[in-house]
Amino acid sequence: MTPKINASYGTWKSPITAQLLSAKGISIMEVDVHGSTGSIYFLEGRPAEGGRCCIVEFAEGGYRDVLPKTYNARTGVHEYGGAAFTVTLHGNIIFADWDTKGVFSLNPTSGEVNPVVHSSPSIYYADFNVNPADSQWILAVQENHTSTDVENSLVAIDASTRTTEVIASGADFYAHPQFNPDGDMVCWTQWDHPDMPWTGTVLYIASWRERKLGVARAVAGKAGTESISQPRWSPNGDLLFSSDRTGFWQLYRINKGQSEVEAIRLKGLEDFEFAGPEWLLGSCTYTGMTTRSLIASCTGNATSRLIVVDLDSETWSDPQFPIVDIRNNAIRRVSDTTFVVIGSTLTSPTALYLLDITNPSQIHQLKTSADTSISTSFFSIAQHISFPRAHGPDKDGEAHALFLPPTNPDYEPQPHTLPPLILSLHGGPTTDVAPGLSLSCQYYTSRGYAFASVNYAGSSGYGRAYRDRLNGKWGISDVADAASCVAFLANTGRVDSGRVGVVGGSAGGYATLQALCVYPDIWAGGVSLYGISNLKMLAQHTHKFESRYLDGLLFEVGDGVAEKERVFQERSPLFHADRIKAPLLLLQGAEDRVVPREQADEMERTVREMGRRVRLVVMEGEGHGFRREENVEKAILEQERWWVETLLRS
Repeated sequence: MTPKINASYGTWKSPITAQLLSAKGISIMEVDVHGSTGSIYFLEGRPAEGGRCCIVEFAEGGYRDVLPKTYNARTGVHEYGGAAFTVTLHGNIIFADWDTKGVFSLNPTSGEVNPVVHSSPSIYYADFNVNPADSQWILAVQENHTSTDVENSLVAIDASTRTTEVIASGADFYAHPQFNPDGDMVCWTQWDHPDMPWTGTVLYIASWRERKLGVARAVAGKAGTESISQPRWSPNGDLLFSSDRTGFWQLYRINKGQSEVEAIRLKGLEDFEFAGPEWLLGSCTYTGMTTRSLIASCTGNATSRLIVVDLDSETWSDPQFPIVDIRNNAIRRVSDTTFVVIGSTLTSPTALYLLDITNPSQIHQLKTSADTSISTSFFSIAQHISFPRAHGPDKDGEAHALFLPPTNPDYEPQPHTLPPLILSLHGGPTTDVAPGLSLSCQYYTSRGYAFASVNYAGSSGYGRAYRDRLNGKWGISDVADAASCVAFLANTGRVDSGRVGVVGGSAGGYATLQALCVYPDIWAGGVSLYGISNLKMLAQHTHKFESRYLDGLLFEVGDGVAEKERVFQERSPLFHADRIKAPLLLLQGAEDRVVPREQADEMERTVREMGRRVRLVVMEGEGHGFRREENVEKAILEQERWWVETLLRS
């Protein structure tokens, strides 16, 4: 056995490289299946192709690109997109193209592509569903940008004439339009400002007769108090959906021909969640296997778990599949016993799997997001931790995080030393971090850093009450939980409290900047990726989907103009940059429409004027998040250099 090398934390050599995370890494984002043939189609985001999203087919033991290179299957509805394609009963693929904003029908066998709408660069489409009884009719969410007042609606596309007809309008947002198996009923969800899809949505149904939508009827959900997610028709015509009316997203149904909502009561899973915050369109984390059974992902402590649900007996079983992070458009039925799922395990990054509920030990990985032969001995296993709140005005209860200790089989640390800590704050803020393998985290743990991802107050994965803890307290409770996490890890002897860095993107970038201002003595360095520095500017200039998100995060009901101005000023890091002590790195996309570049420019200028150390790196050709290979690699290397300079000092 080769003796281990004795070296300081943070200086270890690792086989996980920036090139592996950029050029060789892809994103696997959506999946669908052709029911008759079992052919599997998935969406692959490719940094090496400028972030292009390609539809890939897996059939007969191999996979191939089916989307011609001139197309990019990606949507811009709600700015974040999602639900870019669907497979019809006849095997064709309906998809949205990012560049033209058109909608097309693709024959995956011949490669022939035909338009199904008269496209306009100002009109976006997503979330397609084809009538099983009359395939010329396609439901979709439409977002019209022809004026400054963006309008959202549900439309029916007549593929034979390439025309669209608005069938539901007046609400601010729509999602999940679906025909039932007979093609004579339609369901969808909708909501209005100031709600987000996880705070209050309403589920509607209506008949579809003679190519027209009948009178719509609300069947579940309530503005401000109940979120309905993932409605879908079962093969026998029952309507299934998830609601958080109990405080957790649980499963419900309306039996065919009935109007009463019934809870699907699964004993022991009352505090688990069968859905998550729908930042993207098209979420699917459960699906029918037969007319009386489901495969479903449920989440507890931000950790996913696949179960089989018997709808007749309302019982469930756990096949013990190893996947621990499942979200968005991730699950599709292949047969009565097999299904595909996008997810990650404790030791494998996000991948597409084919699983069999009758033979759960056979794990067939169809495609991985990072084709690596690196030994799992280099991987640090995420540990879910809960810790007391030591900072902030609200110290009741516990907050949560995932902790990853330094791990590298070739090295051992110098005696009597503790590792530097990189503390990550997720975006959203209404989302969470799961324990599935992230090579971005392993990049640092394999080099000798400790890494912690905080699921602060407001995170999903722990029920509605935990999500609601951030209401009115964004920039207070989240950063207090971050500071409390550092205190817990330091007090339990896991990290060096004098060498702690904080990093985050988007809302996590805001939390990073805010943490540097509110708790300046904790941090040795900070990295904000496209983070918010000026909350009022964000409220004035952000896109429609999030334009009222701040109402609930920052204000109390009834707050007047003067109070709102005070909160904007008090919680905007830009106006408190004089408190920052740690060196700050800012990474920003030049074409970001969610958090415009001006936010980073102003922060950089202000911090520099205060005499503090700051560096701004702008990625050309990038929006909110980095997709291009060269920029992904550059962002990784910029951050690594920053941590070496700020956390590895003697």
